Amino acid sequence: MPKNKFLIAITGGLGTGKSLFSKYLSENNEVVINSDEIAKKIMTTKPLIIERIKKLLGNEAYLPDGELNTKFIASQIFSNPDLHKKLTKIVHPPTIVEIERLARKEFNKRNRKRVFVESALVFEAGIENKFDYIILIKSDLNLRLQRTIERDKITPDEFFQRIQYQVDPDEAEEHSHFVIYNNGSIEEFQKRFEFIYNLIKTLTEQKPK
Repeated sequence: MPKNKFLIAITGGLGTGKSLFSKYLSENNEVVINSDEIAKKIMTTKPLIIERIKKLLGNEAYLPDGELNTKFIASQIFSNPDLHKKLTKIVHPPTIVEIERLARKEFNKRNRKRVFVESALVFEAGIENKFDYIILIKSDLNLRLQRTIERDKITPDEFFQRIQYQVDPDEAEEHSHFVIYNNGSIEEFQKRFEFIYNLIKTLTEQKPK
């Protein structure tokens, strides 16, 4: 990435509050690249990737309109570690390339100082070294379970199946620059966001010596 420009990751397990943190950033006119959205776009628009996914999971991986059959895909990959690993190998590399392309565009054309990337799988994908700073959001497991069930309309079993592929939050904390706990009210979380955000602004807007 260009000198004196900062790529910052927002990460955390399922149901911790990454999207809310990203929403606050967007409200402060910051650019947030969402890795999930990029992955989904790649999976539905790149013919070679589509072909590889169909070969791995079958034609049922796609709905008649060409959109992802997310329920089917989840039922396949979250109960089969081998399939999960193979799908990750297909989707992650082009997703990372696209994230870097979009970040460079923001740095060069829009002359931004910093770009944020929301990604649940920073450590799992082994891309932590691509970021200048990593913000980890942590929450108690029972809160994460409750939020995810309400939001995604999944069962507790499906929640636990999904988080088995995510790095242990305590391990992730050891490799993160900032940690926010999201166990209280939205107001508390917003205050913590503001504290971290002001800190990040100070760090990224210092004049180079």
